[in-house]
Amino acid sequence: MPSIGKMGRMFCWELVDAADPLLPEVRNLYEAALDEDERVPWEWLERGVKSRAGWRPGDSGRHLIVAASQPNTSDPADLAGFVFCVHLPGYGGYLSYVAVADRFRGRGVGTRLYEQAFNVLAVDASAVDEPLPFVIWESCPPEPDDGPESHTVWAARTRLFHKAGGYWVNGVTLPSPNWMDAAAPRVPLQLFLAPIDTPREKFDTAAVKAAVAGLLERVYKAGPGDPEWDGTLPPGCHPRLRPAAAAGQRLGAVR
Repeated sequence: MPSIGKMGRMFCWELVDAADPLLPEVRNLYEAALDEDERVPWEWLERGVKSRAGWRPGDSGRHLIVAASQPNTSDPADLAGFVFCVHLPGYGGYLSYVAVADRFRGRGVGTRLYEQAFNVLAVDASAVDEPLPFVIWESCPPEPDDGPESHTVWAARTRLFHKAGGYWVNGVTLPSPNWMDAAAPRVPLQLFLAPIDTPREKFDTAAVKAAVAGLLERVYKAGPGDPEWDGTLPPGCHPRLRPAAAAGQRLGAVR
């Protein structure tokens, strides 16, 4: 069912054709909403759309889901936002990018996109007869000396994570490669996790570390000895779940 908010309905569906007329506007929003050092090359997301035609249960399920003010629209002005997410069989869900168009802010679009992504990932998990234990994602906080606007955006972002049921993975920082510039410094990312079929209370330190290790293995293709692994899970680290808003309240000091 479409959501009905204070400013009208919002519709969500998945783009499954690389020739979809909305795709160029999704790219425009992607590049406008995210700093370059937070992005991967657009072609990686586009390949995810192209892969949908050949997907079968057991494959990694990549989804580009859009939200719009009109159902099945092809008008770029109707695009409210998008989310890109992946189901990784035997692991869980990974959510990589969410963006909301400025003209649609304040209408609950971000929360709606998270909910829709979780629903789609649960269907993928069901297709291989397994639960969806959690969905995990990264986000890049501002530097402590960044301007007030950056800190305000970060606080709003973590409030959205809270509304979506996400928790901050306190105690680890993932030094991600800069996918747009291999010579650039690594990008320190904070991790967030939303329990889905596994109850929140089951995520003790060991379970959280296993989820983080799975992210490094399945998404970053990293293992012990690699910078991503050693930087994220150094000996003696004890990650734990804390309210997502706690990361925002520190205003960039999480680095």
